[in-house]
Amino acid sequence: MYLILALIAVVALAGLGFAFANWRQHSRNLAIQALLDDADRLEACLLETRTRMRSLEAMLGRLPADITENARASLASEAGIQDAMKRVLSHRLWIRENATTAPVAKLREVAETARKSLNQLEQQLARLDGAGVELQAAYAQSDALMGTAPAPESRADGLAK
Repeated sequence: MYLILALIAVVALAGLGFAFANWRQHSRNLAIQALLDDADRLEACLLETRTRMRSLEAMLGRLPADITENARASLASEAGIQDAMKRVLSHRLWIRENATTAPVAKLREVAETARKSLNQLEQQLARLDGAGVELQAAYAQSDALMGTAPAPESRADGLAK
């Protein structure tokens, strides 16, 4: 009787050990997938940032260079985008080299850092969008004042500013 109980206890412990190992591997796989997804999102966001910066730079072409010198310098930061892309690549290399051996806590820490970078980049994209909208509105108002385009309607009664 004791032999059967001991055998059941050993099988139960082995099952629990297997379940724990399976849970740890699943947790590691989720952390690795999150890292890879974050790297993909960062890369896509960087490419979108580059595109938006170039479109804003093109919009500045209508203004004299001496007025837009600082804005052009800020937008012409291709080196910054390239540096960030290199960091994303090094992030991917780190994942490839360390994903199977790094503790899950370290994987989560790296993923959190990537998410913070992504949030900051998304905030910068929002600022770029805002600057683009303001610049387009200024161009529209300028065109209206110069008589080169119809004035945008800004009030419900149809009167222009």
